[in-house]
Amino acid sequence: MLSRQEVYRALSEHYVGLRLDWEQGNHFKDRFGFILGTGDQMILNPDGRVIRPDEVEPGSRPGVLFGRNGLDTTGAVLEKVLTNHGRKGDSTDLRMEWFFWSQQNARRPGGRYPASVDAIAGFARLPVATVQGRLPEALQDPAFLRWHVRQFIWEHREGEGPAQVTIRRVRDGTPEGVELVLGQFEPDAMSKPAFGQALDAAWLTYMKDRPKVARGYLENPFGGWMRGVADIMIREDEEVRRQAQAGTLLAPGRHPGDTVPYAGRP
Repeated sequence: MLSRQEVYRALSEHYVGLRLDWEQGNHFKDRFGFILGTGDQMILNPDGRVIRPDEVEPGSRPGVLFGRNGLDTTGAVLEKVLTNHGRKGDSTDLRMEWFFWSQQNARRPGGRYPASVDAIAGFARLPVATVQGRLPEALQDPAFLRWHVRQFIWEHREGEGPAQVTIRRVRDGTPEGVELVLGQFEPDAMSKPAFGQALDAAWLTYMKDRPKVARGYLENPFGGWMRGVADIMIREDEEVRRQAQAGTLLAPGRHPGDTVPYAGRP
C-alpha cells in the first residue's frame, strides 16, 4: 500500500492512523463487538467512533470496515473520510504524548503489544528517537512537533533529570560495522532552531543508506503477492537515497517552499 502514492500522500499529510493488529483487536473486542481479521482496517472519527464505509465490496462479512474484506482503502476513500470528519479545534494543537510508542501487557502471559519500538521502527524503516528525562520545551511546542514528529519512531524513558534525546538507526537491515547512534542532544541547552537542525541532520544521515523498504518483501517467502510492485518499490527506495545524498529530501509532511514554523523562537 505504501507504493500507492495517493494513499501514502493522504496518510502523511493528515496523520491518519489505520491499523489495529490482532492483539490490539482483542482489547477492543468488547467495545466494537468483533476482532478485525488479517488485512482489515479500522478508521475512527475524532470522537473515537468507528467510521463505517458508505458501501462495501460484494460478499464482505458484516462488521468489517475498510480493508481486504470491506471497502478498499484508496486515496479517494481517505480524502472522503477527511472531508467528512475534520480535525476538532486548532489543527496545530499537537501533544508529544500522542506519538510516544507505548508498550502494554498483552492478554497472552508475558506478552506485550503493540510491537516493540525496534520492531515497529524496522517495519516503518524510520530511526528511533529516545527521550530520557523530563520532556523538553521544544517537544511541547505544536509547531515544532508538526515539523519533526514524523521523522522518527519516538519513545520516552521517564526521569527527573534534564532531557536527553538520542537518535539511533534501525538494527534490522543495518550492515555490520555501521554506527547505530546518529546523535545525542540536550535540547533544553539548545535553541529550538539548533535542536531542529540537529534532528534534520540525523534523519538525513539515516535516509542516505536506510534499509530498503522493498527488501523485506523480496526476502519474505510469503511476500509473493507483492512481486508485481517490487520494481516500483525498489525505484522508490533508490530515489529516496539519491535525494538524501543530494541533501534535497524533504521530511514527511513538508513541501517545497515551506518555511520553518518556529524560526526565530528561543
